[in-house]
Amino acid sequence: MESKAGSPRQVVGKRRERQHAQERGNVRRKLLLDAAIQLLETTPIEELSFKQVSEKAGVPEGSAYHFFANRYDLLAALANQLAQGFADAYSQPIPREDIHNWHHLADLIVDRAVAMYRSSNVASQIWLSGRTPAQVRLADHVSDRAVSGFLFSIFDSLFVMPELPHDSDPFFFFLELCDVPLSISMIEHGEIRDDMVEEAKRVGKGYLSTYLPPVLTKRPPEESAS
Repeated sequence: MESKAGSPRQVVGKRRERQHAQERGNVRRKLLLDAAIQLLETTPIEELSFKQVSEKAGVPEGSAYHFFANRYDLLAALANQLAQGFADAYSQPIPREDIHNWHHLADLIVDRAVAMYRSSNVASQIWLSGRTPAQVRLADHVSDRAVSGFLFSIFDSLFVMPELPHDSDPFFFFLELCDVPLSISMIEHGEIRDDMVEEAKRVGKGYLSTYLPPVLTKRPPEESAS
């Protein structure tokens, strides 16, 4: 039967071909990101090349450029992926009985970030090494602002929050400032020392105290669970 004039013709074979190509592309993109993670466990970030990543992933370098424009684009995508891991860590259940004030919650956030850094040499390299390319750090600020939104919602779920400028912007700077002592520790000692974790907590709480009063009203359990 002939199709009616003017009606779009569905080419099933072509649609399946496009879908298959897209799925194959997603697989290759993931292979490249996974390869970068594996390499950064032992390779300094400034020495990582796009060719190394493509070879490790088993993806021809020419094809790899279809997914990432250059190594900076690849590292930015990797930072964004790792940022989601931090957001997931921050979003884990909060032990309400241990959180008596917002200072305790701020300390918990720093502890969870430190646990992520200590478990991932890749995350430490990207955020704390001081050797991450400026292009990647600039792109990474977008990820940090997204994660800061998670932090605001966590604080808001446990405490009655005051009016803040641009909602979660103070939590973006909280994240950035807490990283400074941790970064100094990594650069000077090659590890995150416990005394520098305490410094990070002081820095973070000191900054947040310019926006938050000393005491915030704690939400009742039934309200914070909603």
